[in-house]
Amino acid sequence: MRNKTLIWLAVWLAVLEALALFAINIVAYAIRNRSFDLPEGYLLGGLFICALYLVCGISQSSYAFHRSDAGRIHVMQALRCWIGTMIIFVVALYAFKISEDFSRLWLLEMVLGGSVALIVVRTAVLAWVAKVRRSGRFASRVAVLGSPRLVKEAVETLLSFRGGPRLVGGFVSDGLGNETLQNVPLLGSEESLRRIIAAGRVDDVLLCYEPDEEVAFRAALGTLRNEPVNIRLRLPSYLHGVPALGIDRVAGQAGLILADLPIGGWAGVQKRCVDLFLGGTLLVMLAPIMLIIALAILITMGRPVLFRQKRYGFNNNEFMMLKFRSMRREDGEGDASDPETGLRLRQATRDDPRITALGRFLRRTSLDELPQLLNVLGGSMSLVGPRPHAVSHNKHYAGLIDGYLGRHRVKPGITGWAQVNGLRGETDTLDKMRHRVELDLHYIENWSLGFDLKILALTVIEVGTGRSAY
Repeated sequence: MRNKTLIWLAVWLAVLEALALFAINIVAYAIRNRSFDLPEGYLLGGLFICALYLVCGISQSSYAFHRSDAGRIHVMQALRCWIGTMIIFVVALYAFKISEDFSRLWLLEMVLGGSVALIVVRTAVLAWVAKVRRSGRFASRVAVLGSPRLVKEAVETLLSFRGGPRLVGGFVSDGLGNETLQNVPLLGSEESLRRIIAAGRVDDVLLCYEPDEEVAFRAALGTLRNEPVNIRLRLPSYLHGVPALGIDRVAGQAGLILADLPIGGWAGVQKRCVDLFLGGTLLVMLAPIMLIIALAILITMGRPVLFRQKRYGFNNNEFMMLKFRSMRREDGEGDASDPETGLRLRQATRDDPRITALGRFLRRTSLDELPQLLNVLGGSMSLVGPRPHAVSHNKHYAGLIDGYLGRHRVKPGITGWAQVNGLRGETDTLDKMRHRVELDLHYIENWSLGFDLKILALTVIEVGTGRSAY
């Protein structure tokens, strides 16, 4: 049963956004014409834009909130709908040959002002939702039904979950009577559960049955399917904490989706096309600079110009990564042996004596990474992805950090989400490396083409600051 508070939240958010956008329409016209008296064309145009935005928002489920995600009122989702709305509006103006009736300045002010208005409205509503959530108004009302042992286990788990649902009670066919567990009633009857559901006091029912209780499970499911509640099956305790992405079938057998190939199929084609187009374009544009750098290295440090090192890439396959040489040849480039482990773990540090004056400039500006555009075009790397680590680092950290090798589920990148979040250079502590891995895994699980473009844009800013690079 849908929480009425959430329905009203969606309605009021839609109304506030429509009013804010129409107000921007009036202000934008007034700035251009110094009058709040809108002509009929601008009045109808403003109404059409508001209606179109709401239709776009509804079609994109921008207002379809649930109790579990009422706090996730996405600003970016609203902005995408707004930009799409204005594009459709401009196309319509030209299609109906009425574009001359609207000021170009007004259109620009609508785009910018509308964006600001939506950010303000959604941020304000989000702050209100956060306050209301603490009162428990968005909490789902949950009843637990199943075997005595699993019902008690589920109730204890739900009670320990911070910001969790409101527990109505635990129900079993027999064995509990009218006990309580941490003030939660264990009422002991499916019939009692049906009466509470009929009274409108339950939103979700969590089924908890032992593997050998198939008959009881199917009977309960058959009964509850006729009730106005959401029904969920509790997973075995050993799966708690394991992310489940949904249900799929393999050869007709239903199974939980625990992991998917992050960037496969059409998504992989898109990413590769962007790599080839942008990588090729950048290589052509930067070829003169790369030639100058190569000559400077040759004159000041001699050969070789390029530094080559084995790194782990996609699917843990080794590849030869290219960089402009930035260290003295006699000291070696990259890692030096660790005296305790024998592993080559030494990274470049601030004021590292191995780095030449030219190399320091190249590293601070990330110009030493430019030859990796050849890796991108060759297919061993991508423009954006987890930075590839040296082989010795992989062997060392794989045993210390859970999920470390998950970084290799995608191609490594010249830049990545960790790098634009301040982890561009040395990772001199285990916590820093663990944080880098967390950011890399976040990128992999949340990849999109827009995410890649955002990281590329942030990389330009990050390189400009020279933060954490030496």
